[in-house]
This record gives sequence, C-alpha cells and structure tokens, in this order.
Amino acid sequence: MSDSLSQFKTSISRFSYAAGVQPTSGGGESIRSSPRSSPTKRPAAEPSSEPKQRKKKKRSYAPPEAYPGLSQVPDYLGPDLDVIFCGINPGMKSAEYGCHYGNPSNHFWWCLHNSGFTDTQISPKNDFTLPERFSLGLTNLVDRPTAQQSELSAQEQLDSAPVFLGKIAHYRPCIVFYTGLSIAKAVETKLGITHTGTQSWGLRQYKIVHSNPSLFGETLFFAAPSTSGLVTHFKRPEKARIFGEARQLVADIKAGRISTAGMYTVKSSQITAFTVPQLNLETPTPLRLSPDVKDGEEDISVKEGDT
Repeated sequence: MSDSLSQFKTSISRFSYAAGVQPTSGGGESIRSSPRSSPTKRPAAEPSSEPKQRKKKKRSYAPPEAYPGLSQVPDYLGPDLDVIFCGINPGMKSAEYGCHYGNPSNHFWWCLHNSGFTDTQISPKNDFTLPERFSLGLTNLVDRPTAQQSELSAQEQLDSAPVFLGKIAHYRPCIVFYTGLSIAKAVETKLGITHTGTQSWGLRQYKIVHSNPSLFGETLFFAAPSTSGLVTHFKRPEKARIFGEARQLVADIKAGRISTAGMYTVKSSQITAFTVPQLNLETPTPLRLSPDVKDGEEDISVKEGDT
C-alpha cells in the first residue's frame, strides 16, 4: 500500500460514522429538530452482527517457493538503446501472461504512447519488439515474480542492484528509466547516494561511464512514479507527462545540452559483471492474454491490481 493511500485512509477515518454515539446536551452545540415535525426518539443502535470490513493488509515477505507456478519474464535489451525501462519485479499478471507490465490496469503502455515514445499503443504481448522498433528496452531490478512488491525483501532488492547495473554497463543505453521511485531508492541506497533534488522524480545525479563506448559514452538515470494503477497520487496524464520529460532528456543528451560534470560516477566495484544468458531454444509457451489485445488497442478488462 502506497504512503499516499495510507495517509488518505488515516485522514478520512476522522469523518467515519460511529454507531450508537449520541450528541450530548452540555458543552457542545445543540441539535434542533425540524420545526415541521415533532422529534422522534430513536433507540440506540444495536451493535452490528455483521463482521466489519477489514482493510486490505499489505503482504509481508514471501520466499520464491511461494509462487512455484510463476515464471520469470525475460529481459528485452540490446546495445546502445535510447532508454532501458526498469521495473521493480514482475507482478502476477505479468508472470502469467509472460510479458512486461501485463496487468491491464498498469499505465505503462498508455504512458509510453501518449508521451511520444511509440507511435501507437503497444500491446503487452508485443513487448519484445521494443528494442528493434523504438530503441527501447525492458528489464526489472528483481527477476522473481510476486503478487505485491512488499513480498520482496529489502535485502534482495539491494543485492539485485549490482547485477542490474552490470546489465546497464554491458548494454550502454542513453538513459535508464526507473518505473517507480522505490526502484531508484533501492539502487541509490546500495550506491550510498542520497537523492537531494527538489522533486522526487526526474534526472538523478549519478552516471555510469563506459570504458568501451560505441554510441553513448555515459548512461544517465531517470526516476518516475510507479505506473501501477494502484498508485493514484500521480494521475495517468501526469505520469505520461513525466515520461515525456525523459524523452526530452534523451534528445537533449544527443544534442549535447546536458552537463554531467558534477555527477557521481558509479565505480566498477559497485557493478557485477554481466554474462549474457544462453538462449532457450525450446518452443515458447503461448501467451495467455485475454482478451487478445492488438497494438493500438487498450485492454481494460482487469481491475486495478498488480503490475
């Protein structure tokens, strides 16, 4: 549960109705009955026999064996991409469907199109086409899927950061785009960096300098609010606008308008060397997206939930 949602529930609880509480006659304002009718004395409300609706609890850590039927979602990366988008980890829908940001309530694909990164809204099942079609890549900080981010331990997020940075050092994108502020926080905690910007999202003050650059000599990092439909503090148009800031950043970097002189340089000791995984030549399992969403369409069949 997000901080904004917790604060909202706390503040609104002050206005909740309390059964059986009657106004007192002393000290406070009196309550007058309508002059059109005589007041009717009502009996005190009986305690409800129905169980009270409980707040949805945030799940605690779940080990990998808690979800034995869920598969990892593969990375779609390539050298010298404009942007590599990094999520926290695959949600249940993404793992079930076998694609990134597979839950129809997730705003990622809508934001990607409405910010101008793609010329049409891409279906999640076509996520693998992003590197070649749009110079965009997809990965996650943590590989294993869970129902909620809270089922990941803080330690495994920190431990995943050097491996993730190894991918970035290997593929050398122009920028990394964190699709969630908590992802940036985990990486920055591991690096020993504190974000001091005036706003929570945007360009971060660290970089990876590549020893063998081909197109980009450096990779910069950009953080944005989560694209999950459950994150309502930032509305969908605002999320798309922030995506647009990242798109403009890429253009500015290519035009030489961004100075990185004062940025922290990630040390080689903070990066785990990346080994390209062997290709799985077995017949892939067909995706189970329902309904079958085509590029240019928007799947809204599932209520807001995991990513």
